[in-house]
Amino acid sequence: MILIIGFLFLIAVLLGIVAFHIFTWCLNRRLNILVYLALVILGVGTVYGLLRLTGIIVYPGDHTWSVDFFDASWRDDGVRFLVLFGGTFAGTAAALLPRRNKGGNSSITQIEEKM
Repeated sequence: MILIIGFLFLIAVLLGIVAFHIFTWCLNRRLNILVYLALVILGVGTVYGLLRLTGIIVYPGDHTWSVDFFDASWRDDGVRFLVLFGGTFAGTAAALLPRRNKGGNSSITQIEEKM
């Protein structure tokens, strides 16, 4: 069970790293609207995955009685959505965070130096 959860976490992290590099490239090309649109879509998918995983959204055809945590179909769908959309959402959100200059100085110290 721990190995499966670790593997799912690894997939989410790798998706986040790929999304970070893709959306950093988009931000450097001034494609901000594309990044924000993707962030909204990924946020909706992450929330849907969380709602499916916790069992708040359950469809009539779902198999719900199980001793194994990952045997219920609504949990399986929730984990799939959460790994796919949640990891990519985290990478996209990280790309939007302000970055430091390559010299190691932040923009705040540069403003203070000019004054």
